[in-house]
Amino acid sequence: MSTQFPQTAPNSAKELFVRMRAVISHGWYEIPSDRRFKGTGGSGCLLEALLGSRAGKCDIADSTGWEVKTYTDKTNLITLFHKEAHPVNIMRHMVRKWGWKDKLGRMSFRHTIAGRSDRFKVESDGTQVTVRPLKANGPVPYWTYDDLYNAASKLRRVLLVKAEKDGQRVKFVDAVRYENFQVKDFVYQMTKGTVCVDFDAREASPGSGGLRNHGTKFRVSPLNIGRLYHNKQPLG
Repeated sequence: MSTQFPQTAPNSAKELFVRMRAVISHGWYEIPSDRRFKGTGGSGCLLEALLGSRAGKCDIADSTGWEVKTYTDKTNLITLFHKEAHPVNIMRHMVRKWGWKDKLGRMSFRHTIAGRSDRFKVESDGTQVTVRPLKANGPVPYWTYDDLYNAASKLRRVLLVKAEKDGQRVKFVDAVRYENFQVKDFVYQMTKGTVCVDFDAREASPGSGGLRNHGTKFRVSPLNIGRLYHNKQPLG
């Protein structure tokens, strides 16, 4: 029997929570063969479809004020949001200056920084966050506090849902509500390494001026997401 999805998104937090409790009570679901439920984000897209998101748009924060994130015991990091750094074309510089050749000969810069890596460190001066090389000068990527706050606008309230998977089956077993996101706490956790900065860009082809940028991600362990909020409580 195919899974039945609500035809409309919840129009309030109360309705969202009622639907979430019903999903948890249901137990195991078969993951549909539809392509939108494939890959590592498939369980999250299935959950949001079960809660009533529109097809192809795994996002219901706009209708309820709550962003839904899922994880399993095997999840190391949750992607919070994507936000490119200033100045313009800084990723082209990072690829050329700090990248290395991939197996197809393209310069590639795929690098995750948890506060500090073997090449970079994350610093804050109270108004902006910068990724600086440990032993070099030149242009550096940076974000203002306002950049980060605006990018994280959908994260001001998060419903974090734990899932369990067994082959092509999944069940959603628990949910915790996080409220009152604090950008200063977010920046502090970036400098401490709790929030990771994940760069992923490369040349379009060897030696070309084109760039394939898969987006700069900000990521955190599901065990540490509570460090970014002032309020936490179970869904109940």
